[in-house]
Amino acid sequence: MPSLLFYKRPPKVPKPEGPLTECKGPLGNRDCSKTSIPPELSFENVICNKCMPPCSLQDFLDYLLYVSHDAENLQFYLWMIDYFHRFQRAAKAERALSPRWRGHAPPIREQDGHRMIGAHDADMQSEELSDCSTWGAEMSEFTDEYSRTLDDIKFSVSPVKQQPKVDQLVWYPAEAQPFRQEISRIINHYILAGSPRQLNLSHNDRATVLRALEYTTHPSALRPVKRMLDSTLRAQSHPNFVRWSICNNNRQWTWALRAFAVMNIMIGFAIAIVLILSRASRYWRIFAALEWWFGITNIIAASQGLCVLLHRMHTRQYHAWETKDYGMSDEEAMLKSESAYNVSYESVRSQWPVKMEVFGAANNYSGEAWVSAYAKKPWYKKLFEKRIKVHETGLSSIQNRMIRQAEAWALIITIPLTVAFVAIPNANLF
Repeated sequence: MPSLLFYKRPPKVPKPEGPLTECKGPLGNRDCSKTSIPPELSFENVICNKCMPPCSLQDFLDYLLYVSHDAENLQFYLWMIDYFHRFQRAAKAERALSPRWRGHAPPIREQDGHRMIGAHDADMQSEELSDCSTWGAEMSEFTDEYSRTLDDIKFSVSPVKQQPKVDQLVWYPAEAQPFRQEISRIINHYILAGSPRQLNLSHNDRATVLRALEYTTHPSALRPVKRMLDSTLRAQSHPNFVRWSICNNNRQWTWALRAFAVMNIMIGFAIAIVLILSRASRYWRIFAALEWWFGITNIIAASQGLCVLLHRMHTRQYHAWETKDYGMSDEEAMLKSESAYNVSYESVRSQWPVKMEVFGAANNYSGEAWVSAYAKKPWYKKLFEKRIKVHETGLSSIQNRMIRQAEAWALIITIPLTVAFVAIPNANLF
């Protein structure tokens, strides 16, 4: 019972001011909301796209894009997971061309006209150099499993360059390193200041990463960014996403629900007062408890962004960006060879590949058609926005617990209130 009465949805983790850092959750660890987030909605399950809407990977991206405004963190993070596996699968001789980054480039010496690395600095037979399996001690265990979910995501990548097998430790120019062209595109798209999807890195972190990537394409060069993004997504973005997903209605419906709950509470008081002034039996006042309990339950649930009615119907209201319709010219409809006009967004979105283009446009939605259309939409139409079914059982379990908690607190408040009103003697005015 105590765990029910005092259950709290995932606490809101404020976004740190300034550039990315290795953030900590409110409990001081990386997976900060184990007590309030069920295993079904874990960070790994969301990233592995195991969760159903509205907690799928696409929904996580939508949240970061339209609500949190830092979708580039997830886009770059997913690319790093994919890049890790592709680099690991490359030929050993090719991986040896990109030495592990140790914080500084090894000294270079001249011999027989070749620029060479000393034997103590590089060893082509060394797994530490050519294998990226140790590039980060915190590398998530789910990467092997997640790599199988990338089949439908269209990554713009450059092929691994085939290099001749060498018999000596020749220093190759940077252009010959595997994935060098792709890394150059990543730098121009995410790392450099003013890039389309610029990561919020500090000046020192940006300079460190650029220096490392200039020297090598080994995944260890991305370790500082990987650590910051991993901790930020786990400890800040993911709990906030689950917290936001719990809400099943928009702002207009929430205010209307609160007004309705207050009205029910006032009706309960009116019934009790009228019965006190009358000659009716005092036990008739118990019926006022139904209005009090119903109103208090709804006002407590509404304070958490939950509508009891919508939850009982296993639905939620559409978000603003989900209200658009797709026609023949839209890319998503074309991907699925849809020929009908006004294709419903929700009816086909689960069939589309996750829109996680690595080298896509900047994360700016101000030019999307729904923005101006939704701003012009009357408030009463927003109030009665269309609804969609909630499929994720893990989310429903959280909502069930929160509603039971609201009902329990409403009962605790209603019982003494009812007893107090029943104890008042009749006025016998009519």
